[in-house]
Amino acid sequence: MSVAAWWLLHEDAETKIRRAHEELNVLLNKEEGQASSAPILNARALRDMFADACSVTGDAEVFTGIYTPEDMVGTIIQVQALFQRIELTFSELEVEFSAADDARVRFSAVLAAQRSAGAQVDEVRDVISRMRKVDGNWLFAEFNLVELSGQ
Repeated sequence: MSVAAWWLLHEDAETKIRRAHEELNVLLNKEEGQASSAPILNARALRDMFADACSVTGDAEVFTGIYTPEDMVGTIIQVQALFQRIELTFSELEVEFSAADDARVRFSAVLAAQRSAGAQVDEVRDVISRMRKVDGNWLFAEFNLVELSGQ
């Protein structure tokens, strides 16, 4: 077995959680001129990232609610369709474990996006995500937008 394969199989929980946030961040972004089929191609990867019930709370406006993985993917695809370009960055991730199978991650989300109608959207939000370990996989179970830091 190669060293890389061994390393990937033996990552600690915090590394896996950070990697899941990085992957979600990449899948939420959209390049200008991106093929309309890209979100559909990403749908399976996105679906596999969410727990059976994932809640969105806090300063989330119209998105507050409890979603199935399929509902989360549908909502993400609908939001991406509203924009020509989405540049989202997660930074300053702080991982805390409340149990061996439960973690909360506080981070800043910086959004710079261009609406299809031409308007620019720039926002910074503080977010707390909750992840649960289910069948050996860390899944997103909650997103709480705790504060609007700037616009």
